[in-house]
Amino acid sequence: MSRVNVRVRPADVLDVPALVDLIHSTDVTSGQFSGRALLDDSTEHLTRRLNEILADGTRNLTLAIDDPTGEIVGLLVTRPDDVGAIDLTPVLHITHLIVAPDQRRRGVGRALLAAAVHLADERGVERVLATAAAGSREGNRYLARLGFAPLVVHRVASTSVLRRALGLADAPERMAVLRRARLLRAQRTSIAARSARRA
Repeated sequence: MSRVNVRVRPADVLDVPALVDLIHSTDVTSGQFSGRALLDDSTEHLTRRLNEILADGTRNLTLAIDDPTGEIVGLLVTRPDDVGAIDLTPVLHITHLIVAPDQRRRGVGRALLAAAVHLADERGVERVLATAAAGSREGNRYLARLGFAPLVVHRVASTSVLRRALGLADAPERMAVLRRARLLRAQRTSIAARSARRA
């Protein structure tokens, strides 16, 4: 495919409907762009969430726009962060890098990542951290080709799965049984004490 002529700029509230369409154009059920599937990919939820992000100001939403058509073809979401809770090395964290499926391999991702580099430079941050889904071979290869090295692997489990794995599956029931047993012992002790006093 030929390279596109892409212009990059910050998003504003007028871009939200087009951003919702862009997000819907990707496979949001597989978690390919953020590492996990969206809990709610409805238009209403995405519209509300994007407006909240724009109003909050702690994250940056950067757009890639196809210059001839004016169509939004990519989105980059970044936020200032630290490498970890203990390692306080500052990073610019790329939480979402989305390129419209029909615009991939045309320089859109590079244009967005160049904007991330400029943003990191403006903030005096020397490291960029990118989140990619473990199952996204294409996304991980792309980041590796650009010099991103593995840092950590995030693993996710539902609390019900983890509860079973830790042997806590019946914890609420077990606690109820223990409470009943304590209550019965207390009642027996009380009855025994009353009987002893009467005798």
